[in-house]
Amino acid sequence: MKKLTLPRLASAVLGALFFLAACIVLAVRLVRGEAGLTDAAALVLTACGGAALTVLALRSRAPGLRRSLWVLLAAAVVFLVFYGLAQQTPSVPMSTVQQATHYVRGRVVEVTDNAYQGQQDYEDIPVGKQTVRVELRSGKYRGQVYELPNQLSYLYGTILKAGDAVTVAVTEEDGEISSMTLQDYDRTVPLALVVLAFLVVTVLVGRRVGAKSLLGLGLTVVCIFSILIPLLLGGWPTLPTILGMCAYVTVVEFVILGGVNRKTLCAILGTISGVAFAALFGELACALLRVNGYKMYSAEPTIEALLQIKQGQDPMHSLQLGDLLVGGIVIAALGAVNDVAMSISSAMNELVAVNPALTRRQLLRSGMNIGRDMVGTMTNTLILALVGSSLVLMIYLSSLEPSFSQLMSGTFFSVEMVQAIASSVGVILAVPLSALIGAFLFAKHKK
Repeated sequence: MKKLTLPRLASAVLGALFFLAACIVLAVRLVRGEAGLTDAAALVLTACGGAALTVLALRSRAPGLRRSLWVLLAAAVVFLVFYGLAQQTPSVPMSTVQQATHYVRGRVVEVTDNAYQGQQDYEDIPVGKQTVRVELRSGKYRGQVYELPNQLSYLYGTILKAGDAVTVAVTEEDGEISSMTLQDYDRTVPLALVVLAFLVVTVLVGRRVGAKSLLGLGLTVVCIFSILIPLLLGGWPTLPTILGMCAYVTVVEFVILGGVNRKTLCAILGTISGVAFAALFGELACALLRVNGYKMYSAEPTIEALLQIKQGQDPMHSLQLGDLLVGGIVIAALGAVNDVAMSISSAMNELVAVNPALTRRQLLRSGMNIGRDMVGTMTNTLILALVGSSLVLMIYLSSLEPSFSQLMSGTFFSVEMVQAIASSVGVILAVPLSALIGAFLFAKHKK
């Protein structure tokens, strides 16, 4: 092991603190039964990131490690600062019903009655109800058994059997249970198995690079749920906050993947530039079509709920819904722009390694040729992702047989097209921007 320099020692200590703090908080919340799925996942990812940073500082012999550790140390400080700010934001006001209702885990002890049958009109989906006896497994009523109805419909509910894990909504009034509702089958464990399978496949195929990519993904998830969403709920400006989060995540992810070098710098600058242009194009398109976050048809029920939250907040520090449309475009475009920028940067780096005599003009032309082959597939990916996510709603709208004028004038089509096209513009513009940045960075240092 190399001599422990200041950045290596500081990184190892900070990583160990992250690991220990996350493990302790997770253990306490699990014992108290307060660990939700999002919180538990964020804490696990934080612990993994801290352990990885410690191992990297103590064992890695990669060139340029000192610069990478300095960047990661600075990123850790930034994370702690904004995490602290996010925790200080005022909590979202809740209705009295929400305050009195809490959710606990349970287990089906016995199915006492089955009164359902398959409906051929709904593809033989069972409709009716069951009556089950449920033993509560968490909360202050843990160990008690209650008989509850399990409503079955083509929209909700699933057939239960003895031993199934379920979630139960318990509403209290004056310290006593006023109502109890069987919510649904508890999918925590199956979902954890699906995620675990994804992690295992990624590590087995990608090895070290796959593990590093998972750290980057974990960082993104933690930043979104632990920092970005609380800050947005606290009234921070929507678009600048999202752009700042995207830039931060991009820098840390690429440094984890490739260290601090010209290839990483080119990918970072290309990504940030492409995402910024996607945001700019989205703003211009929204202004031209006169749509904003309030017009998102697919999120209409959610927007109404957020409006109720906004009305209970301080007007000077309330949730800003108008920019959520463009903010969603930026986040959706980030992954694809990341891919394009890093691919072009890596290819240009290899070109210079093979032929150091390449001029800037030659590098720029090669980078553009490489990027053009990626534009078609990436743009197609974004459009198909839009169609897939809105397929049910699109089938419904098609069944109405709207006229061309009606379809073009409707807010749904305009909003969905803005989302798809603005993201695609970010990907497309990332190609010349990354190629131009790479031409100057790589050719400048050639022998």
